[in-house]
Amino acid sequence: MLSESGAKLVDADAISAELRKTPEIRQAIRDRWGDAVFDANRELDRSKLAAIVFNDPQELAALEEIMHPRVVEQIEREVVACRAGDGPATCAIDAPLLLESGLARLCDATIFVECDRGTRARRLIGSRGWAPAEIERREAHQQPLTRKREMADFVVVNDGDLAASRKQIERIIAQIKHSGV
Repeated sequence: MLSESGAKLVDADAISAELRKTPEIRQAIRDRWGDAVFDANRELDRSKLAAIVFNDPQELAALEEIMHPRVVEQIEREVVACRAGDGPATCAIDAPLLLESGLARLCDATIFVECDRGTRARRLIGSRGWAPAEIERREAHQQPLTRKREMADFVVVNDGDLAASRKQIERIIAQIKHSGV
């Protein structure tokens, strides 16, 4: 919705997906976890890797050491380009680990999108095929949602339909534009 309003979307998940295809990252993953996390076509099997890293804090730290600096670096480049006038004047960073990665320092305003646990679970099961235990395991490795909410400048309650969320986003955009942020 922010990109529809003219902001450049900087999507951490999309950046991460692109980086996972690079020879450097693939080799770093292979060096750490071997061929067991690759399928018969030599493509990274994210579910196998996730089963390892989300069950062992040391393995998750190892993956984060491989991925996070590169993701953060790419996001920083995109934000700098946006601020330099290379494209839209505003950019929106979509990053599940915005606070954990230190990326919030790049933001003039932060928006936390929340919904109740049941809705969140249904959406993740539908969009990513995750089992409830997988959702809990992954959320356990993030800042508590209450903390993210407290740290945000704005909150969007996304329990309803898209029209309700769109109205909230439009109000936030108007407030941001009015305040000169």
